[in-house]
Amino acid sequence: MKPSDKKMLIIGAGVIGSIYAVNLSNAGYSVTMLARSRRLTELEEKGLTFYNNKTGSIDRAHVKIINKLHDDDIYDYVFVTVRYEQIEDALLGIKNNCSRNIVTMVNNPFGYDRWEEIVGKEKIVPAFPGAGGKIENGVLYYKLTSRAIQPTTFGELSGEKSTRITELYKILKSARFPVSICNNMDSWQKSHLAMVIPMANAIYFDGGDNYSTAKNGQAMHNMSLSLKENFNFLKSIGITITPIKLNIFRICPAWLLSFILKSVYKTKFAETLISNHANNAKREMDLLSNDFDELAKRNGVSLKYLYSM
Repeated sequence: MKPSDKKMLIIGAGVIGSIYAVNLSNAGYSVTMLARSRRLTELEEKGLTFYNNKTGSIDRAHVKIINKLHDDDIYDYVFVTVRYEQIEDALLGIKNNCSRNIVTMVNNPFGYDRWEEIVGKEKIVPAFPGAGGKIENGVLYYKLTSRAIQPTTFGELSGEKSTRITELYKILKSARFPVSICNNMDSWQKSHLAMVIPMANAIYFDGGDNYSTAKNGQAMHNMSLSLKENFNFLKSIGITITPIKLNIFRICPAWLLSFILKSVYKTKFAETLISNHANNAKREMDLLSNDFDELAKRNGVSLKYLYSM
């Protein structure tokens, strides 16, 4: 089967949705984007334009733009790439659609029961993107993260390596995404939040960007303490830290974490993948902080350093 025989729908036309639309369409897949409001107008006027890192030119992706999804519009995979505070509304908007595979590329501290309740059992494929960037004047600038750092990660809720998971792996790999299949996405998601919440909160504490945060000793110290606390909390309630390399945040002394992260925050990598998202999605990160704190409280744990920044 040719890539063009596979139909992909991207719900959410922000940075992440645009990245996946660009790469999937460039790989030959039939890609449709569901957009709203100002971004819809922008896409209708200019198309999905992006900076081509190889050629240095501004190119236009071959993507169809829609503002409404009909129940009988069937897609092989529906990628939901909205923010955490938008996910339930997005799922409610497609609950009657007949597409069978809904790939939710969204942070999730509480598990998937509610999402399955909305769209139906066995439709959800929990996932998380391995990319970041920004949209300036309608043009997408982006970077994919390497497999060693954070590939696009997904898996069945059951942990099995199903036919659709194998197919999705091949599709994303053919679209040049570093990819990884995870057999415990709930643990992966909680581990990811334990990491990214302190990283964003440090930038908010500083009030600037990753570069100024790197120079803020108190912000770096508080972030390190919060990282250690978050991962120790997950370990204490029986969550398997996933991937295993994230145990470094639990084991490494706070002073050494601060030293290492200071070097990381000085880089373009941190600007693209940490600072840009933190400063453009503060509402989302605040809500995730609150919900991660609620998860701890439900388990009888008080996170002392979560709000120290």
